Amino acid sequence: MVQLSFGISGSKPIGDYIELARLAEAYGFHTLSIFDDLMFKPAWPILYVVAQHTKRIRVGPSVSNPYLIHPAILAEQAALLDEISGGRAYLGIGRGAFLDLVQVAPEKPIAGVREAVEIARQLWRGEKQAYDGKVFQLSADAHLHWQPLRNEIPVMIGTWGPRMCRMAGAIANEVKAGAMWSAEYGQFMWTHIAEGARAAGRNPAEVGLVFGPLTSVSTDRQQAKAFARRTLAFYLPYLSPMTDHLGIGPEEVAYAQAAAARGDFEAAISQRVLDHFALYGAPHDIIEQIERMAAETQVTRIEFGMPHGPDGSVEALHLLGKQVVPHFAKS
Repeated sequence: MVQLSFGISGSKPIGDYIELARLAEAYGFHTLSIFDDLMFKPAWPILYVVAQHTKRIRVGPSVSNPYLIHPAILAEQAALLDEISGGRAYLGIGRGAFLDLVQVAPEKPIAGVREAVEIARQLWRGEKQAYDGKVFQLSADAHLHWQPLRNEIPVMIGTWGPRMCRMAGAIANEVKAGAMWSAEYGQFMWTHIAEGARAAGRNPAEVGLVFGPLTSVSTDRQQAKAFARRTLAFYLPYLSPMTDHLGIGPEEVAYAQAAAARGDFEAAISQRVLDHFALYGAPHDIIEQIERMAAETQVTRIEFGMPHGPDGSVEALHLLGKQVVPHFAKS
């Protein structure tokens, strides 16, 4: 059965997150994620609030990075969220995006993310020993001064790249591709995830595969489609290497940017490009697309990502919760 989750960016008043979290839980969503994107509201304080206003739904950041916040601090934050939520937390981690805005270049990102996960797990387990990685270090005196609720908190690694997928297949509980809705690229990712899992002596079935498409749902299919195009026009330049693998070259991306700048979003985003990255339409369209994706890939969870729809996140959540979630709960 495919799990369904809801992802929200850090751009809303805090009361909106409480309302959305309560609705998502009431409708039976599996997970509520807060996107930890640079220059948006930070995810962790929002997660602490929504954890206190929910009882069942899993919560976590999608995703944090160890280059702006040291892995030891990420481990502390995840352990605290797990305590506040009563064991419902997960840690989403990746190399980070938009770091150029603060002129930070991720050093050895594959090693860095692996080391961040190893450090977090070492601290959660209460192990008191030095850690000397290529990117991150801990002294032998570094340990949590309280007992975490759980010593194994699920870890989701966010990535699009094949090398990070192989590493994630070896160590992660889940691997997520954000802003992606391509069966072709999903199969490509899974090949590398499974390869990494087998090399580490794991059964690939132990690793969850998460797709987080740009989602636009509405009772009006055409409005949903147009809204998805507008959003994708902004994100497309940031979606390499997926765009490269799918044959969307730099010239096409540059053309999309120019067309979007003059307000011609239909020219900016072709049907082919839209269908690779966005999940859009009326609720019955969403159901059909998820069923097709589940049949063609190893996806285990769908995270409905921003912008959610032309009528706002609350209305989108109602449409998904009333019509889409029940369909998959029965399957």
